[in-house]
Amino acid sequence: MKFRFDFSLFYSPTQPYGCITGYVEIPFQSLPGDVLSLLDGGEMGEGLTLKIESVLEAGDDYPATLMLEDHVVDGHASAHALAHRLETERQFFVDVY
Repeated sequence: MKFRFDFSLFYSPTQPYGCITGYVEIPFQSLPGDVLSLLDGGEMGEGLTLKIESVLEAGDDYPATLMLEDHVVDGHASAHALAHRLETERQFFVDVY
């Protein structure tokens, strides 16, 4: 099943970096509390797995949206590096604030 997703990326507990959106294919209907892996660990760095907070259903021709938990990293440079990985490795959209 194809899902749209959305989550906010912070570089401190109170400082937002931006919003990450994209599409993922997973073989089952997701529910709040499930986890979604967006990046594998591997050689390029740490992985990224986030909890699904809610699922916004859409019309028949549109995928549901998974609202994911916010993600906080340690500093602006870490946020920029993660955003770059999400864009280049997974072709997700990063809207930097």
